[in-house]
Amino acid sequence: MGFSRLALALAIASLAVIAGGTVGSATLGDTVMASPTSNTAVENSTGEAATTSMDRGTLPDPPEDRIGWEGGYWYNESINVEQSDGLSAAELQRYKYRTMARLEEIRGLEFTDDVEIEFIGTEAVADRTENDISQFRGSDRQWEALFVVGEDREADRVVFETLVGRVAGWAAEEGSESVVLITDDPDEPTAPPRLLAHELAHVLQHQQFDLDADRYRRETLDGEHAKDALVEGEASYLDGVYQQYCANGSWDCVGGGSFATARGDVERDLLPYLGAPYTLGSQYVGHLIDRGGFDAVDDAHRNPPEYSVTALHRERTERARRAGISPAATLTVPDRSNDEWTRREGPDRVGAMALTASIGDDALAWRNGVLYSYTDGSAGGYVWATRWSNETTAEAFAEAYRQRVRSHGGTQRTAAVWEITTGPFADAFSIGRTGATVRIVNAPSIEGLDAIHAGAGPSEQDGSTPQNTASATSAGDTGSPTSADPTTTSPATADGDGPGFGVVASLVALFAVGVARRKTT
Repeated sequence: MGFSRLALALAIASLAVIAGGTVGSATLGDTVMASPTSNTAVENSTGEAATTSMDRGTLPDPPEDRIGWEGGYWYNESINVEQSDGLSAAELQRYKYRTMARLEEIRGLEFTDDVEIEFIGTEAVADRTENDISQFRGSDRQWEALFVVGEDREADRVVFETLVGRVAGWAAEEGSESVVLITDDPDEPTAPPRLLAHELAHVLQHQQFDLDADRYRRETLDGEHAKDALVEGEASYLDGVYQQYCANGSWDCVGGGSFATARGDVERDLLPYLGAPYTLGSQYVGHLIDRGGFDAVDDAHRNPPEYSVTALHRERTERARRAGISPAATLTVPDRSNDEWTRREGPDRVGAMALTASIGDDALAWRNGVLYSYTDGSAGGYVWATRWSNETTAEAFAEAYRQRVRSHGGTQRTAAVWEITTGPFADAFSIGRTGATVRIVNAPSIEGLDAIHAGAGPSEQDGSTPQNTASATSAGDTGSPTSADPTTTSPATADGDGPGFGVVASLVALFAVGVARRKTT
């Protein structure tokens, strides 16, 4: 079975979400409908007979397909499923259809097609994903700049191995009506209720909003974080409500089911970046629902966030742009490298959601950013410019970065220039601020700073505020502090558990990844 052009939502077992993530203010009373009374047989979403008579639910079927009923099962009826010895085909059908009906009841949307569920063993994960990861975008230099993957490893490989080691299942984001769940024993498979609900929620999203549409496509880590704050955030919100109804006794739920055993090599410093759209996105979606119901979530799907700072501020796309929270234009940095260095086309963008791992609440003040990679054929470097809401928040980020350099054994050579001499992050750094803009230049040596970005190296005029070389592509984006003050809002943030760009254990939740392939026969 091959794949071509499919973005799959992968998920791992987690601490925060599985333990009970934020699900907003929804209550069962908001969505309960009366028990049906008709016993007329109907067709399911595929237009075919829903199930055989011996597999149908005990409650009468509605006269026609309706929200809260799927495949012969109502959302509020009991089913005979025992997965301690694995799920039989008949049990899986009952389990699947009732879960689909419950998601319809929570969300108020209808599944339009049936869903195939497949179980595979842990040893098959790597082959199925085919080492083609797209959702966590970014160059080696991006992950190096974040002090996640050093120059001794290839970032793409580290990301892939981390995902393969922790993935529990995936659902198609593009063009497929299937769910794949990972299990230790495919002959006796089990499925945790919340995991099944999460992956089926993605299929519901695709059937209703077409997740293959261009409006969901992103080219940077921040763009993916922004989009997934909606896509993964909504699925996490829905599976959280589902779990809440199970926990408080409102629903009779299937017991048991375990996540596949963890395996392989995992880079823990990646987990905050992979988990953020689930935990922080769930709170973003919950806030949209609190303010405008699921209609507000529907609106967000029609115009998904482009910058993750929009989701952190819990705003809709247009409102965030008007308030100056999300950028009106792309930040650019002139190429000032010499003839020995070449700048890679297409910059990376590390945004506010990623930076919650390093500076917590201060990431809300992020207003723009761009990271350009450079190479001389054998070594690499980068220029990373970020813009903040004011000078104070810009300096907070600059100081956090200096602290991180220091934590890796870095030594300050001049007011702006630092050097790490050993280890996977051994390089020279120029860290400076002009107004609300911070510029970080990285090179293999102190002498190389000027070669990559003229004026970045030490000089007689070297001070704490180097020449501002970042500019915007429109006159309206000048780099001056915006009127939006991050201290006046209290959206969701994630605090680090160590200095600088540390691991955020609370974000080790469910995470998503794109595997750019569509299922084909």
